[in-house]
Amino acid sequence: MTRLGAVAGLILAGGRGSRMGGTVPKPLVSLAGRPMIAHVLERLAGIAPILIAADDPALYGAFEATALPDRLPGYAGPLAGLDAGAAWLCREAPDCSHVAVLPADTPFLPRDIVQTLGTGPLPRVASIGGRLQPAVASWPVAALGGLSRWLQDGRPRAIRAYLDACGFEPVDVSAQPGAPNGDPFFNVNTPDDLLAAEAKLRQQLAAPVEPPHRSS
Repeated sequence: MTRLGAVAGLILAGGRGSRMGGTVPKPLVSLAGRPMIAHVLERLAGIAPILIAADDPALYGAFEATALPDRLPGYAGPLAGLDAGAAWLCREAPDCSHVAVLPADTPFLPRDIVQTLGTGPLPRVASIGGRLQPAVASWPVAALGGLSRWLQDGRPRAIRAYLDACGFEPVDVSAQPGAPNGDPFFNVNTPDDLLAAEAKLRQQLAAPVEPPHRSS
């Protein structure tokens, strides 16, 4: 697989998904004929390595990615997934300077989201209409170096809290006509959300493809 610069990919798939009401982990719920996480993996095409932060890594063996458990006991939230990914990159891929982080339950992210986020000396965090999306970001791996201590010290476990501590740059992302309500960050949390996402994706699959224009 070719590499997009020195950027790795990390999908946060550790959410419990209790509101979905099923026995299958939310990232593996079928959406338009594929596991939901497969739609997010498409946004990382051309990137290597790709990591998946998951409660049960064994469930993700079918994907072309390395699944990682949290390094902390119990459910420590998405920051623990970031911590696990950063530790793996420092150990196994020290040439990766940045990591593009995406949630597993956001199947309508722009296909060029990684390029849109870009890279920089500070975390670059997606934003739409002035609303920050802390779970969609390009992180310098170095900025995650203090995360383990942050978690061990019992600091707030919200991504936004850590971003506020280390500093960040917002990156505007445009609305997506093909997403529910045009929201590219629409995340599937409930059965109703799943139905809405399914309807939108099926609508896209059924849309006719315009033939290429031929000049005379």
